[in-house]
Amino acid sequence: THPAPLRGLLPYLLADRLRFARVVLSGILFAGLGITAASLGAWLAGSVLAGDSWSGLAGVFGWFVAASAGAALAAWWQSDVGHDWAFALMRDLRVRVYDGLERATPRTLLGRRTGDLTSTAIGDVNATELFFAHTAGDYLGAVLVSVSSVVVIGVVDVPVAVVTAVVMALVAIIPFALAKRAGAQGRRLREQLGTLGADTLDGIQGLRELTVFGATRTHRDRLLRRMRSFQAAGRSYAVRSAAEQVATDLLLALGAAATVLVAVVRFHDGHLAPAWLPTVVVLAVAAVAPIAVVSATARTLGDVRAAAARVLTIVGYPDQVPDTGSAPAPRGVPGVRFDDVRFRYADDGPEVLRGLSFEIRPGETVALVGRSGAGKSTCASLLLRFWDVTGGTVAVGGTDVRSYGVDTLRRLVTLVPQDAYLFNVSVRENIRLARPDATDADVERAARQAAAHEFIAQLPDGYDTPCGEHGAQLSGGQRQRIAIARALVKDAPVVVLDEAVSSLDAENERIVQQAVAAASTGRTVLAIAHRLSTIRAADRVVLLDGGRVTDTGTHEELLARSADYRDLLAARDGDGTRIAD
Repeated sequence: THPAPLRGLLPYLLADRLRFARVVLSGILFAGLGITAASLGAWLAGSVLAGDSWSGLAGVFGWFVAASAGAALAAWWQSDVGHDWAFALMRDLRVRVYDGLERATPRTLLGRRTGDLTSTAIGDVNATELFFAHTAGDYLGAVLVSVSSVVVIGVVDVPVAVVTAVVMALVAIIPFALAKRAGAQGRRLREQLGTLGADTLDGIQGLRELTVFGATRTHRDRLLRRMRSFQAAGRSYAVRSAAEQVATDLLLALGAAATVLVAVVRFHDGHLAPAWLPTVVVLAVAAVAPIAVVSATARTLGDVRAAAARVLTIVGYPDQVPDTGSAPAPRGVPGVRFDDVRFRYADDGPEVLRGLSFEIRPGETVALVGRSGAGKSTCASLLLRFWDVTGGTVAVGGTDVRSYGVDTLRRLVTLVPQDAYLFNVSVRENIRLARPDATDADVERAARQAAAHEFIAQLPDGYDTPCGEHGAQLSGGQRQRIAIARALVKDAPVVVLDEAVSSLDAENERIVQQAVAAASTGRTVLAIAHRLSTIRAADRVVLLDGGRVTDTGTHEELLARSADYRDLLAARDGDGTRIAD
């Protein structure tokens, strides 16, 4: 977590100094005009009680009306500029959270739950609104106005000013004295809320499985336990906040009584004029009011501090793959080379790849085969530079992938995953994801090449039909063809086909294989193979075992000379087409 979360938000406050100045000024005007109106009203009452003529007070009454109206307008202005500024800052903060997640993918996010991350991006960022809109500017305004009021009281009567200053200090100290406990409670509250959100999302996304296996009640009970934990955390937080409120209210009551007592004694002793008695009392109480408001918002800073820490942790994620390269993209279709590549997912973890070397010539399709854990998907991730090697080199077009800018590499290499993620937008927008400037004709051409146009044309709104969340409106084979169409629209010279035809029936496999052939034409292809049809379609096969290349050759060559390869092919599904992984 971030060590000083509220301090970490300060750069966002000062990013737009003019807006920040408006917020502070609005707070000063609101508090200042409110105190001025109250003081003038008290002065008028005191003057009337002292027997002053009304004609001499008409001007003061005019100022009283003006100050009252000004305070009302200042209250509106403060709310307007404060919230406008706060929501603009929250917008920027959400963008930075997204940028942080993008930089962190995938190493830092391993083990983080989607629902918890969503809770941070939405709920935790929302919680910072209190700090931006009601704390930062209000604090400065409250301090300036209250201190100025005490100075004015001191000019009239020093003892009353001293009592007022003591009450202000005590009211201000309370939330800061309990800040450590509030912070711990806020962290627990935010953690429980994030976990509850993650479990809720799990239940929604896995509702079909929960229903099929009769586990809905089990998951409901789990959610109920989470809710009780969240309720307990919220209750602890509320009890502490209420205790602070009681202490503050008690201090305010005692402080007001002490101020009145001192003022009355000073009046009886002849040190305070009759007209000044109500004025000083009202001014003293009004001077404490902004500090009391600030104290009330400070009681909630434990939750804000915890939320800000979660947000700033993500915002501060470093680049997992430094984007410092500047090498130009190679001309034509490049080859791919893995040279003595070593890799481990954690610094203290085992080596997943151990001196792995193989080459894919320009325009060639190479299938990687091997049992689960052999390193196939890791090779794909290194080529796509989701990770960086811990030793050796992965090169595209003879240049280390680390020497390219990330954007350049993304233009060179594209991915067709087994389970393509489709967004809840139209089919057209999902295909165009790879190249936003692609025309409708480009999209349709790619769909035809990917054998997707026919089924798309039969959808209710054709290319404008929403795919549903995660492509729920489409079958597995249809989703894969959309993914292939994406790759064709992008027109990258290097394609990674990650288990592109597993889990399909024979007819869908045939159609997808045709689409894969279209995507492979004129491109360098690394195919992570699980099906015999994928292996046979490749120009060469690379056999992996334990993070090393144990053999390479055509399918027929390996079948003739490699017992390990034959054993791998022998482990098939009932349809005889899928090899063991």
